[in-house]
Amino acid sequence: MGFDNPNQHCKFEVPEIIFGRGLLNQVGSCAKRLGGKKVFLVSDEGLLRAGWVDRVMKSLQDAGLDFVLFDQVTSNPKDFEIEAGFNEYVAQGADVIVGLGGGSAMDAAKGIAILGSNGGRIQDYRGIDQIHRPLPPLVLCPTTCGTGSDVSQFAVINDSTEKCKLTIMSRCVAPDISLTDPDTLETLPDEFLGSSAIDALSHAVEAYFSVAASTLTDVNAAQALTLLAKSFSRAVKERRADDLEDLSRASLHAGMAFSNALLGISHALAHPIGGLYDANHGHVNAVLLPEVLRYDFPVVERKLAGFAAALGHNPVGIETKYVEEMALETVDQLLDAGNAPRGLRNLGVREEDLSSLAAKALDDVCLLTSPRQTDQEDLLGILKRSY
Repeated sequence: MGFDNPNQHCKFEVPEIIFGRGLLNQVGSCAKRLGGKKVFLVSDEGLLRAGWVDRVMKSLQDAGLDFVLFDQVTSNPKDFEIEAGFNEYVAQGADVIVGLGGGSAMDAAKGIAILGSNGGRIQDYRGIDQIHRPLPPLVLCPTTCGTGSDVSQFAVINDSTEKCKLTIMSRCVAPDISLTDPDTLETLPDEFLGSSAIDALSHAVEAYFSVAASTLTDVNAAQALTLLAKSFSRAVKERRADDLEDLSRASLHAGMAFSNALLGISHALAHPIGGLYDANHGHVNAVLLPEVLRYDFPVVERKLAGFAAALGHNPVGIETKYVEEMALETVDQLLDAGNAPRGLRNLGVREEDLSSLAAKALDDVCLLTSPRQTDQEDLLGILKRSY
């Protein structure tokens, strides 16, 4: 779609977006505007220790709102955590949900909200547009710089029985309000700063080359790439406030891009790997992204110059193969800046599992917008080259 008809009609949906340093104290007023009287706050123990949960609870108190905290969320949120949160949400009689944290806390908040209005089990909503009732009012506050969950139409939950990730996609899943305070990155450990920014990189890259890309998604994906190329390395090394803010902005732009253009092969493969091994999502994407780019380059030549320019190059008059090399070199430099692992074997992936992982990826919705149509054999080839 995006390559063949650059003047196509497009639809671009985002929640209300609030962005700025020190704005976490506005969570209470946001929840109150949505009609809240008792807030169900979903976060994790790390954010509690860092003091950001206390900051949000004070904001809720200042707004005159009652609240209850649910912090039993782990990395790659599990189906049973969603069910436990839903049961507590019902028992407490809450009416607004606030998610504070990385993708895990925000996706958990989304999962609880889905069950809050639709009932059943979270597995019932796997796939596209399986949610039939609007969610309760939802405010999401990211504290990392990569997930994009705060603006996206996706929720990804681990099925603990099947050991796979459930990808849920629906306009209903996007929150009412996305509130980003870049100050929260100050307490983010180096490992998670790097891996979450790499996730933003993979979102921006795949959204830019998606067959559902449009001028609106391209401008956001390109802006994310430009901010990452400018500030990623320095943010990790020096942690200056302006550079950290750039990473937050990059995550926001990448999130708006992929929520509307969707993703591709990297995420289709990352989901079964994450489900089986409970692996860090940013690290999995880091390992896969270079080989996926090499695989996609033959069919995205029209957009290569724009891609390279967003990464800081001047590709005018340069042969395509050299543009590809320049872009890949910059992507590799960004991965190195985030201390990304190289090789699936270094993530604990077993070589004997590669065939089954490729087969599971065939069912992932992210393949629908891959610029290059693929099959199980090609997916297995990417996994082997990434191993």
